[in-house]
Amino acid sequence: MPARSQELKIGIGFNKQTGTGLTTTTPAQVQTALAAGSLWNLNIGAFNVPFPSFLRENDGEFFGKGHEWIEQIFPTSIDAPWTWPSFLTSQNWAQVSAFAGGKTTATNPAGSAHQYVTTPMDPAADGVNLPLTSLVAGIRQGTAGEILDIAMTGMALAGFTLRIQRGPGLANTSLESRWLGCGGFSNNSGIVIPSRYDEIRLGAGAATSLLINGVNYLTNFRFVDLEFTYDNGIIGDAGYFPGSGSQSEYDIRGRMRYGRRTANLVWTVELESDSQELADLLASVEGNCEIAITGPVISGPNSHKMMIELPRTEHRAYSMTEADGFTVARVETDIKYDATSGPMIFTAVTDRSGIGAAP
Repeated sequence: MPARSQELKIGIGFNKQTGTGLTTTTPAQVQTALAAGSLWNLNIGAFNVPFPSFLRENDGEFFGKGHEWIEQIFPTSIDAPWTWPSFLTSQNWAQVSAFAGGKTTATNPAGSAHQYVTTPMDPAADGVNLPLTSLVAGIRQGTAGEILDIAMTGMALAGFTLRIQRGPGLANTSLESRWLGCGGFSNNSGIVIPSRYDEIRLGAGAATSLLINGVNYLTNFRFVDLEFTYDNGIIGDAGYFPGSGSQSEYDIRGRMRYGRRTANLVWTVELESDSQELADLLASVEGNCEIAITGPVISGPNSHKMMIELPRTEHRAYSMTEADGFTVARVETDIKYDATSGPMIFTAVTDRSGIGAAP
């Protein structure tokens, strides 16, 4: 019987694959999948199946055949991009932020509350190999009518975009993450996808801090929207090298390294006579940013939470436009490096332990 698209189930590894994220990471560790106990099943907002992309080349442009037509096709490599869109929850923020920065300190402040504080890896101290996880996708997995049961290994967080905006509904906060895998896969994996995990939404109405370049936009009520984008600059082609590995005659990646990492903050606010965004840009005023949304209590004083801290920021660009009939400013803000705290700190508080840790 044909399957409907919403029969798709995806298990996402909250643990990192053993040995990954270290200077000593080997191709075998990159390509070894997590077990079922390291997966959880979170909301995904689109029919995006994690599946290998098989790359093949042919001899159509080669000489010696006596004609221009294809006679032979060669398997060359496997790519494995995957995009995960969703509304913002404490669970997906903890997962995405830990695998994005790669350097996480986990604590258990009380009961079932688990806090993760993540910063971007330092190449001198931490190396350049990102922590990796595994994905399992299934449609009618483990049944007589099974259509799909595939595990993808060596999945690195390539980048993410966080959006916060006014208005009702799940869409007023969203988190879209972009992943890239080594290309290793296991068809008919036999890795059971767990049942759905109950997530805690972090909506815009629950924002507890919205400080941008030192200005508090929660107290002045002028905020319209914000987009924060982080990218690890993964050097995908460098993952293929002599000895990197192969599967079914296709080359696969043996390492997943970050390259030049970048982050961007673009936001919009309503304009009033005392608005200072343009003046701050012209005067090169530097300030800090703190974006935080706090949800319901987990244990004691600890609540579900997401937070981004940017110790040093300075506006780069300013333009005027309109939103809902009101005059607004669109501001682009540069994120600068701080000698003590680095460029940024991601904090997550949620109800799952072991995120970003080896099993």
